[in-house]
Amino acid sequence: MKPLRVGLIGTGAIMRDAHVGAWTALRDEGRVDLVAACDVRRPAAEALADEHGIPHVYDDAGRMLRRAGLDLVDIATPNAAHAPAAMAAFRAGCHVYCEKPLAPAPREVRRLIRARDLAGKRLMTGQHLRFEGKHAALKRFVDGGVLGEVYYARASALRRRGAPGWGAFLTKRLSGGGPLIDIGVHILDLTLWLMGFPKPVTVSGVAPRKLADLKGIVNRPGWGEWKGAGQVFDVEDFAVGFVRFETGAVLTLEASFLLNVVEEESIAAMICGTGGGIDVSAGTIVTQEHGVMRVSRLENYATPKPHAAAIRAFVDAIERGGPTPVPAEETLVVMAILDGIYRSHERGGREVRVSAEPPRPGRRSKRRR
Repeated sequence: MKPLRVGLIGTGAIMRDAHVGAWTALRDEGRVDLVAACDVRRPAAEALADEHGIPHVYDDAGRMLRRAGLDLVDIATPNAAHAPAAMAAFRAGCHVYCEKPLAPAPREVRRLIRARDLAGKRLMTGQHLRFEGKHAALKRFVDGGVLGEVYYARASALRRRGAPGWGAFLTKRLSGGGPLIDIGVHILDLTLWLMGFPKPVTVSGVAPRKLADLKGIVNRPGWGEWKGAGQVFDVEDFAVGFVRFETGAVLTLEASFLLNVVEEESIAAMICGTGGGIDVSAGTIVTQEHGVMRVSRLENYATPKPHAAAIRAFVDAIERGGPTPVPAEETLVVMAILDGIYRSHERGGREVRVSAEPPRPGRRSKRRR
């Protein structure tokens, strides 16, 4: 197989710090050609290209897709630009790897699934927490039946003072939401993956902005001060949701940028079943055996860089014809739940029904790689 010709769209911090190293490693193995980098801030794209030996630079993704002859794009733009860039990439005959969230609204995810199928290409969301060694090991235990019937899960992504005062994270027009869609999306996806992605039926929740507008509120040093910079902060700074699934299981989700909690940052989840339970962040498993409770801890698991492992798994799937590691249908479940929490908040916290049904399969293009 010829090396995949890869283009990068969005050359900010997540691309520089987490993605591009995976692509250069794959290039060194002869599996990809790193052809082009694109950013609306052309100097940023030029800097990344110069550092990593990428021959072509663009400040317009459409122009890059028309001219560079690409097979695959990696999208790491502000959230609102994910879906338009992915749609354009499918029209150009490219596979798409995209940072989370794939799109801020479920209807956009459905459109992307249709476009993927019509193009006959692959689409993967960069939910990198699945690729941490501890989490992958826990998944093997869960799939082996250690939990029995899962009936309760709790997922939490909390920061005491950690509102990202740069980029587009705090402006709803660009981000689609606050901590719920920025960090809550990660722990929710991980928890649902470990649960086997049960079908959600109803959601209730709140997503207010409680601290961000207060006079004198401080942020973590080095994270920026939105008020002094005149930045728009119109997303929630805290959210909590309650999800009911078709299986009868329930899940609570909480996320915050600014919450007054003791720990500076906590990303955690637990899943409980009739046979046992797991603490995801601690990597521990609890079971009842021989009339006593037993708590065991995972050790000696692999420790890959998760962003790089996710990208490598996507390329493996393209080359070998295996399943996409994070299919968009699972991303649709995640985004339907987050959207349900936002809708419930708008209705005073009342429970709302959610649908995570993917679109019906469309006509597939004959263009395949």
